[in-house]
Amino acid sequence: MNKLSLEATEYTPEVVLDAEKNTIYFKGECRPENVSTYFEPIINWFNEIKSLQIQKPLAVVFYLDYFNSSSAKYLMDIIFLIKEINDNGGNIDIVWKYDKDDEDVYEAGVEFEDISGVKFTYKAID
Repeated sequence: MNKLSLEATEYTPEVVLDAEKNTIYFKGECRPENVSTYFEPIINWFNEIKSLQIQKPLAVVFYLDYFNSSSAKYLMDIIFLIKEINDNGGNIDIVWKYDKDDEDVYEAGVEFEDISGVKFTYKAID
C-alpha cells in the first residue's frame, strides 16, 4: 500500500498517511492556494484504502489550527470516505484534536460529526 507524506508549509498542514504503521494525521494550518490540487492525492489515498477493504483498526487524527471554507469541503469529503469505509466493514476512528481555548475548531469538529454521522473522539490540547 502506498504511503503519502506532505510536509507542512505556511499554508498547508503536515499530512502523513501510512495505514501500515497506523499513522494517519493532518497537523497545522490548511489554506492551500489550489485546494483541489492539494487534496487530490489525499482523496486518492483514501479511495485506495476503500478499495483494499482494510479492516484492521485505524485512527485518523485531525489537529488543525485553522482551515478555510474550501478546505472544509475536502475535509468533509475525507470524512464521508471514512464513513463509507466503516459502513463496509472498516474500522477507522476519527480523533479531532484542538487547542483547549479554540472553540471554533472544536465546534467545526462537532459540525463535521453531526453532518457525517461518524463518531469523533475529541482531545483538547493544552
